[in-house]
Amino acid sequence: MIKALIFDLGGVLAYNDINVLLKAYADELKIDFEKLKEVEANHHEKLIEGKISVKEFCSSVRNVFGLEQDSLTLLLVWERLYGATVEMNSELIEKIRALKKDYPMALISNIMDTTARYHQRQKLFFFFKPVLLSCRTGLVKPNVKLFARAIRELGMKGNECVFIDDNDAYFKAAKEFSIKCIKFEDNKKLYKELRKLKVKV
Repeated sequence: MIKALIFDLGGVLAYNDINVLLKAYADELKIDFEKLKEVEANHHEKLIEGKISVKEFCSSVRNVFGLEQDSLTLLLVWERLYGATVEMNSELIEKIRALKKDYPMALISNIMDTTARYHQRQKLFFFFKPVLLSCRTGLVKPNVKLFARAIRELGMKGNECVFIDDNDAYFKAAKEFSIKCIKFEDNKKLYKELRKLKVKV
C-alpha cells in the first residue's frame, strides 16, 4: 500500500528549460547565446551541487563577457528572468494540496540556489517534508543517499512510497529501496498511474 509520495520539481511541478532562460539572459545582456551556454555548462555541475552560487556564476559571466554590471545586478536579472520563464503546474499543485491531508510528501530535486529561493518564496515547499535539494544537501540524483534519507524522514518503508519524476534515469536508485516509480508525462497520465497504486486522487 502506498502511504507517501515523493515528487521531483523541474519538469513535474514547474516547467523550466535552462536554454530558454539562458537565451533570455543573453538577449537582455546583449551577449552571445552559444558562448553563454558553454560558460553555464562548465559551471553546471557545481551549481547543482551547491559548490558555487548563481551569484558566483554571474561573476564568471561578467568576467568572460567583460560586462559593466556588477555580479549582484546580473544575479537580479537572472532571478527576474527565471520567474518570467518558469511555468508552474498549478493543477498538480492544487491536487497535492488536497492529497497532503492523507499522504506525507517529500520533494527531491537537482536545482540551483536561486531556483530553490524562488520556489521557497512562492510557498511551494510548504507541501513537502522533507525537501531535499541538491544545492543544499550536496547530494545529486541519482545518489541513493537521497532516497534513503527521504524514506527515513518520511518514516516509511520504501515499498510504501512512490517516486514521480519526468526522468526515468533516476528510477534505478529509487528501486533499490523498493520505491515504486512513475515517469511523469502529464497530469492525466499521472493520476491514472496513481489510481493503479490505489492512491486516492
